[in-house]
Amino acid sequence: MHGFMDTGWNDMMNFGSRMSGWFIVYDIVKLLIIVAVVIVLARMFIKNSSGNNNSSSNRATDILKERYAKGEISEEEYKTRLKNLK
Repeated sequence: MHGFMDTGWNDMMNFGSRMSGWFIVYDIVKLLIIVAVVIVLARMFIKNSSGNNNSSSNRATDILKERYAKGEISEEEYKTRLKNLK
């Protein structure tokens, strides 16, 4: 029993040489997971931000098409405004 306390338990409590390699691997895995989560969140944020710009541009084009279809603007004005939107 005394040998068990000197080798196994004591090494684990003092982070002995036999376990230190696993703790380093565990820390690296935790770091990689944290970095991956940050990258995924950043991409989602960037995608949502750029998605709003496209959405407003598409909405403006849709309104322009509706006004042209209703006859509120001429074909020349429609083409000019469409070119300005793009």
